[in-house]
Amino acid sequence: MPQRRAGTGARPFVRRIVGDIMAPAMTQPICRTPLAFLAALAVSVHAAALPAPSDSLPAPQEVAGAVAAAQGPAVALAPFAPGVVYDSAIPTLKQVVGHDVGEEITSPDLINVYLRALHAAAPRRTRLVEYARTWEGRPLMLLVVGAAERLSTLDTVKAGLRKLADPRTMAAGEAEQLIRDLPSVAWLIHAVHGNEISSSDAALLEAYHLLAATGDPTVDLIMRETIVLIDPLQNPDGRARFVATTTQGRAATPDAYRFSAEHDEPWPGGRANHYLFDMNRDWFSQSQPETRGRTRIFLEWYPHVTVDLHEMSGDATYYFAPPADPLNPHITRAQGDWFTEFGRQNARAFDARGFAYFNREVYDSFYPGYGESWPIFHGSIGMTYEQASARGLVFLRNDKALLHYRDTVMQHFTAAITTLETTARNRERLLRDFVEYRRSAIREGETGPVRQYLLPHGKDPSRTDRLARLLVAQGFEVKRADEPIGVGTRTLPAGTYVVPVAQPAGRLVRNLLEPHVAQPDAFVKEQERRRTKRLGDQIYDTTAWSLPLAFDVEAMASGATLTARTSAFTGELAARATTLPAVKVGYLLPWGSATANVVIDALQAGVSVRTNDLGFTLGGRAYAPGTAIVRVADNAANLATTLGAIVARHGAEAVAIDSAFTEAGSSLGSGTVVKLRSPRVLLAWDAPTSSLSAGWARYVIERRFNQPVSAVRVASFARVDFRDFDVVVLPSGNFAIAGETLRRLKDWVMAGGTLITLAEATRWVARESTGLLDTRMELRDGRPDVEASDQDEKKAEKSPIPFDYEKAIQPLSERPENTPGALLRVTIDGEHWLGAGLDGEIQVLQEGSRVLRPITLDKGTNVGVFQKRDRLVAGGLMWPDAQDLVAQKAFVVHQPMGQGHIVAFTEDPNYRAFMEATELLFINAIVLAPVH
Repeated sequence: MPQRRAGTGARPFVRRIVGDIMAPAMTQPICRTPLAFLAALAVSVHAAALPAPSDSLPAPQEVAGAVAAAQGPAVALAPFAPGVVYDSAIPTLKQVVGHDVGEEITSPDLINVYLRALHAAAPRRTRLVEYARTWEGRPLMLLVVGAAERLSTLDTVKAGLRKLADPRTMAAGEAEQLIRDLPSVAWLIHAVHGNEISSSDAALLEAYHLLAATGDPTVDLIMRETIVLIDPLQNPDGRARFVATTTQGRAATPDAYRFSAEHDEPWPGGRANHYLFDMNRDWFSQSQPETRGRTRIFLEWYPHVTVDLHEMSGDATYYFAPPADPLNPHITRAQGDWFTEFGRQNARAFDARGFAYFNREVYDSFYPGYGESWPIFHGSIGMTYEQASARGLVFLRNDKALLHYRDTVMQHFTAAITTLETTARNRERLLRDFVEYRRSAIREGETGPVRQYLLPHGKDPSRTDRLARLLVAQGFEVKRADEPIGVGTRTLPAGTYVVPVAQPAGRLVRNLLEPHVAQPDAFVKEQERRRTKRLGDQIYDTTAWSLPLAFDVEAMASGATLTARTSAFTGELAARATTLPAVKVGYLLPWGSATANVVIDALQAGVSVRTNDLGFTLGGRAYAPGTAIVRVADNAANLATTLGAIVARHGAEAVAIDSAFTEAGSSLGSGTVVKLRSPRVLLAWDAPTSSLSAGWARYVIERRFNQPVSAVRVASFARVDFRDFDVVVLPSGNFAIAGETLRRLKDWVMAGGTLITLAEATRWVARESTGLLDTRMELRDGRPDVEASDQDEKKAEKSPIPFDYEKAIQPLSERPENTPGALLRVTIDGEHWLGAGLDGEIQVLQEGSRVLRPITLDKGTNVGVFQKRDRLVAGGLMWPDAQDLVAQKAFVVHQPMGQGHIVAFTEDPNYRAFMEATELLFINAIVLAPVH
């Protein structure tokens, strides 16, 4: 640690702090017995004070000494902040948890212990806030650091910050007064990926430095001009997983070899949260409680600068802004100038200390769902910082240099403090540009070609409601029409949602609701050049994300002045009666996302539910195929209250009927009506599945739709009796199930089981050797992608004469062109039960190089087919060659097999948990296939 002023230590803090962290009650944790967890926490906090048994891991000091000895003569460690003197009244990390900064990877529990110690030592200059809980019950903490005078009037400060965020609320001249008086707000968010470890320890050092440094002009400036929000750990569950595996794999002295057990994480690794989500892509999806909590923090403070601190390959150096191309077109020139200014200042600090770095490469700011980009479109200066990762205490780089954990902490700390200094020195400019960003977004909305987006309730009103609530949760203004709206030749009904573009966050509104956000032409042309040379593109993430397309909800862009009366929508739907009206026959529930929720809950509650595979008309109303039927005669006397509460909870529609006589179509007692049952579902887990795909599937099944599921490791399939289940889901993955296990799986399908495969799992099931799916994937030239044949040699024999160089250098067997995430239109077979609740056309997020030939009519049904080339791409970038190959190929295939089913998706229907329409297809396969 840097030099400290003489004084007594802070050890007395520890016992009280442990008591404090044990106090908060866990809210809906997955772990139902938190006592063991808290006991382990107490033991870990006091471990440094206890004598270690001879066979224990070496103490941090011993580890550091061993590493130093292995490298030669000991050298003095470089100070984190040269020349700074610290107040001994503020406890160091070592005094509280037993190790110094960079000596150990601080666990999530001890991070919170130290935060509480800092808050206890400096209560007037800090606020400590628990802003959310993870799925596993761990608290997410925010440490607010600022001058005591600022924090003593925090409510007034926040009120002023909210006024700056909405220029419409300020009187003439009020903005300038607020800019003179208010602090800038900098939000440092660390370690959204749990195995990107150094930023959390840097966060603890940042907090200590700001609170303990004495007489340091930079710290004095920061504390005077800025309120700093430090989120030290965005992903406690992932970090806990990483710490456990690296500690278990650690050698007697830290092993620098990259494939040693302490560096080489087992599946799924520590990157993701409990549901294995990459939470750096969850900001507009808002699917995870961690993300929702951070969104609330942003909307409470409206920070002017946001930095998301990450790690990257240990062979890299350090990355900071400016970002790589392409920039999202809704980033303003002023924001781009700030990226450069912060980059220059970071470069100055890094040059002074001899740290290597790069910028304008790899990491872009195009996708609006990153931790740095979502705040950008609210007006913040959002930036990603990336540090080469030691993934342990020491890492041997390819250049044979050793990268020490302490050094990675130091570089993140240096960048963070430099950023805070730059924020403080430019306080008024930053506030003024923030106000102008919000004000200009309103002007663009008032003068642009689109004034509002209109979201009428379509075939599935619940998805429209869900989308409107998602927008409100992100700080958008959403209204609801109190009367019909005339738009051209159409009249939209009362209740239509209205999303004005003329609002302070209007640029984010456009980002999320427009069908396509274009990349610069020059960038796309460069990717085309690289593509033809097989150099790989420079596209960092998906190029499409339109929420209306993902939800399959109509979003009408209107440039007209709206005259209809509207009311503000706060995200709360009108209260529904929890008891349905008494009826003679029963209730009809038109199928859709909310009805799927209702049916799953109702089946678990013992309610008998049927569904009609065909459409019908009853009481003058047409009901589409899939409509759920709940008969009074099939159920207990309390049906109206039991079903009513479930229907109200999910916002579904239940139509009371006193007669089952249909005027047209199928009858309610027809053979096309099937009785549903609660399915028993197995989800393949662990290697070789993609952790993302497995996590998305598990989340959608058990959280989005509340369907119980057993996650079973693929390595245990040989011991599984598949007859215990109705459905087996194989997420995307490089499967190689063979032998007796494959035979038993096929026998289970033949006997009535439903096998659902996603993305790369469909590539496996389509192989001829599996004997499962009766169609094949295709190669780039349209030939079937088979495992072994002489087709390459046959093709080579037919090389053209005269010799053609361009053709000669093309690979003989090459998978189709990779699509970097585009939304494609798919036609749904409305006569097939799998398409229940959809309107015949949906959008699918394609990411990858899978092309599946349509199955022949004698073998199965192509329930979802990509549309013709001229209508294929709804949003995003897809290369022409890929469009040619994918057009009119299969998205989802249903193949009967004996008494069972195979349902094969070529893409992942659960992508990042924001593809609501394809998620319905997925849950339809789980709920409906077993009864057909």
